[in-house]
This record gives sequence, structure tokens and C-alpha cells, in this order.
Amino acid sequence: MIEKLKRAENKKLFSNLISLSFLHAVNLLLPLVTFPYLVRTLGIEIYGLVIFAQAFISYFSVIAEYGFNFSGTREISLTKNNIEELTTTYNSIMTARFVLVILCLIIMAAVVFSFEKFSMHCELYFFTFGSVIGTFLFPTWFFQGMEKMKYITILSVISKVIFTISIFVFVKSPNDYLLVPLLNSGGYIFVGIISMILINKTFNVPFKIQNYKNVRRHVQEGYYIFISTISTSFYTTTTTVVLGLVTNTTMVGYYAIAEKALRIIVAMFSPFTQTLYPHIIQLVRKSSEETVVFLQRILNFIIIISIFIWIIGVIFAEPIFHLLFSQNVNHSIVIFRILSPLIVILPIASILFNIVLLPFKMDKYFSRIYMTGAILNLLVLGILLFGFKLSTTGAAISLLICEFTITIYAAIVLQRNNIKVFTFYK
Repeated sequence: MIEKLKRAENKKLFSNLISLSFLHAVNLLLPLVTFPYLVRTLGIEIYGLVIFAQAFISYFSVIAEYGFNFSGTREISLTKNNIEELTTTYNSIMTARFVLVILCLIIMAAVVFSFEKFSMHCELYFFTFGSVIGTFLFPTWFFQGMEKMKYITILSVISKVIFTISIFVFVKSPNDYLLVPLLNSGGYIFVGIISMILINKTFNVPFKIQNYKNVRRHVQEGYYIFISTISTSFYTTTTTVVLGLVTNTTMVGYYAIAEKALRIIVAMFSPFTQTLYPHIIQLVRKSSEETVVFLQRILNFIIIISIFIWIIGVIFAEPIFHLLFSQNVNHSIVIFRILSPLIVILPIASILFNIVLLPFKMDKYFSRIYMTGAILNLLVLGILLFGFKLSTTGAAISLLICEFTITIYAAIVLQRNNIKVFTFYK
């Protein structure tokens, strides 16, 4: 009987991994088509402006998500077998996110209309904000917690395909730059509406506004994760925003090309994290020792694969960049090579933070480490940008230092708490 249950569990895990792997294959391939096309069509300066707007709006995405992508997944995973608790959890989180989206829209509008740098492109920021609304409508955390990854795959692929086709059909010159956020937001909102209908019809969980008491409990549950995600923005998003404020959108464009290329490569590891997270939550409840052994094997595999990809990326960066972009992107190649160790560091960090610290209920450490990273990045970024007058290279070095530091910090915390995920087995 136990063996039968284990086989069923492994089959479900494998199915979820296949679904998310396909999704991330699409997420890798489609940007590889649209990303170079947008750089060539819009030009580096206008492309940098679009990226700056996305970076600015991403602050509001973080606030609206409030860490529910992790705490919500965890709560859904623990209540999925009780329809009453499941419905309350889903609606409490959706109500909280709805209020946060409205609040974010008000704050964003106030900032945009208060500063000329933003108001001169106000349409760009409002169109880009549509992605925040779309993310609210598309509760990936619900499907992850239910371990129904195929729904995420189908809906996300529909969104990506709509956006990709629309980009090639409608964006023909730099004057069409406003269509980029408009089409992107439209795709998110469309699949978001479909997902809410799907949750209602398939899982019998309708959306109903919840009372303050229920909402407050789930807000408190996600507090530490929210603090950590806000902190994360201070060494990822803030780097782009600061570059845009102290330099110009051309420099943002060069930096964005390198970082985007890096993120596309690192995204290959996301299916492991997303698939394993709800599985690890259940595994921890059964046996901490068994969970650690499982994590050790996963981490060893990730380290070997990421080192191989890093070496390939460094060797072939120059010819690939020149093949994809028709403009002079030598500066982006330099930035990419500075950032390239993150191809190894980020997948390891994702394992340590997202599928070790959180399932083991170490939320306080989770937020504390990210807050340390945020403070460190602001200090290093300030020194390199204003002290040494390094712009894009300074931003890249700062991000690298920060990510490396918090990964080491997380490893030390786990080791001290006797969660030895770095023990290699023969």
C-alpha cells in the first residue's frame, strides 16, 4: 500500500514537472524571439524606457502579490482536501490582493503625476500597470498549491502566444512602443479572467469578498515573505530604476539586454522550484530526514547542470549576442559576463530559499536574509555608482556581490539549524 502511494506521488510530481518544464520551454523560446525583435525595432533607448517602466511598476507587483505566491501556495497545499477551508483561504487571499491592487494604483498615479520624468510618459506607466491587474486575476499560487500545474501551463502559454503574435503584427517602429505594455497587460488580464472562471467551475471555489478577520489572518501569515520579496526588489528592480534615474534609458537598455539574457537562462531551473515546493511542504510533514536527503540529491543535480551551462554561456556569449541583436551590444556582453556566475548562484539560492527555508517554516530567516541583501545592495550600488562613477558595470558587480552574499548566508543558516542540504552522497 505504501509503495503504491509512493508511486502515485512520484507520478504526480513527474506530471507537474513535465507541465512546468513545457511552460518554461515556451517562456524561454518566445522571449528569445520577441526580446531581440523589440531591441532591434524600438532601438536601445526606447527599449530601455520600456524596461524602466516595467521595473518601476514591478514594485507595485511585489506589493500586490504580498508574498502570497509562496505563503498562498503553502496554505492551499495544506487545506486542499477541505473544500470549506480551501474556499476561505482562496477568497481571503484574493480579497487582500484586490485591496492591495487598488492601493497600488492610487500610489502609482500620485507618483506619475507628481514628477515630470514620469508624467511625460504617463500612458506607458498606466498601460504597464495592467500587468499588476492581470497577475492579481491569475492566481498561480492556487494551482501550485492544488498541484494542478497543467492549468498554469495552458493558461500561461495562451497568454505568451497571444503577446508574441501581437508584437510581430502591431509593433513595427519605435513609435509603437506603447503597444508593448498594452499587449502584455491584455494577455495577462485575458488569462486571469479565464483562470477565475476555471477555478469556479472546476474546483467549485467561487470568488467572494471575505471579512476583515479572515483576510488579516492570511496577511499575517504572509508578512515575513512579503518583507523578503520587498527586500528582493531593492537589489534587483532597484538597480534598473536607479540606473534610469541617474543615467539615461540607453544605459538601462544595455544593462537590461544583459540581465534579460541571464534571467532567460536561469529560468530553465524554475520548473524544479515550482514543482518541488508543494511536494516538499507535504514531505516535511512526514519526515524531515527524508526531506533533507531528497533535497541533497536535487541540489547536487542543480549544481552540476548550472556549472555546465555557465561555462557554455561565457564561451558563446559574444557570437550569440551579435547573432540576436543587430546593434552594437558589446557593452551588454561585458555586463553579461560580469553577471554570468549568477547562472550557478541563482538556482542554488532558489532551492535554499524557496524549497528549504519556507517549507521548514523558517520565514523569519527568509525575510532577514533578504533584508540584509537589500541593505548591502544599496550600499554597494551607491559606492560604485557615485563613488567610482561606474554605471552599468557597477550595477552588475553590485548585484553579483549581493546574490552571492545572501546565498552563503542562507547556507550558513541552514547548516546551523542542522538542515545539511550540502552533504554530498557517494
